[in-house]
Amino acid sequence: MRKKSLILCGFAVIMGVFGGFLRWLQNINAFEADTGLAIPHSPWSYAVMLFAVLFAILLLVWLREYRHLKFASGYPEVYAKTIPFVSVAAVIIGALVGVGGLLTLYRAVTTSKSAFDLILGLFSILCAFGLASLIMSVDKPKKEKKSGVFGAVTTVFFLCFWLIAAYKYSASDPVIWHFAPRLLTICAMILAFYYIAGFVFNKPRPLASLYFGLLGVFMGISVLVDTYPVGEQLITFGFAASIVILSFSQLNSAENIS
Repeated sequence: MRKKSLILCGFAVIMGVFGGFLRWLQNINAFEADTGLAIPHSPWSYAVMLFAVLFAILLLVWLREYRHLKFASGYPEVYAKTIPFVSVAAVIIGALVGVGGLLTLYRAVTTSKSAFDLILGLFSILCAFGLASLIMSVDKPKKEKKSGVFGAVTTVFFLCFWLIAAYKYSASDPVIWHFAPRLLTICAMILAFYYIAGFVFNKPRPLASLYFGLLGVFMGISVLVDTYPVGEQLITFGFAASIVILSFSQLNSAENIS
């Protein structure tokens, strides 16, 4: 299963890179230089949309081939066969999200003066610990393994608040293409961690977890080329990296029962 895991997760990452390239081309060609308004019927906008839809369909078809696999029903057993040095990776991811939170706090205090940014920064620092613990616990001896409740709950609630804050941040922007990809990315990550939390609360949906997780990875990488505050970019990258690790571990730990 390790080879299948590498291929599937690598496919999502590589497609995300190509998606980011198309998004970059859209950003420099599909908007008016003077006003920033979208150019009607720009082929680059259609290309970005078509590429995202194509990836979503291909991923769905690909995962249907894994319906015969047997996944563990609970956390952390479902991620038993994870990457080497997963604890180190968890600390790095937690640090990325935490630094992103600190930068968001700094922006709230010095520039935006927004209560949403202030809460988002504080919440992301808390989430950094939860996310790191959620990943790190899969590598601990069985008797030391934690429930994962804190990590799952804080991550899902943080993403929900981030969606609200991101919408509030973009509400006055008349150009939907400026912010819609970021909002859809956060939505995909919410669904990903919602289904990941299902393993923690004994309500597993393995294929849904993989689908929305890798969809979130693809979209998260694609929107990294957008002009957003650095803190939020770090948070986005941290979440995308965490989903790659969890998705790889989940598929690598599955058993073939066909």
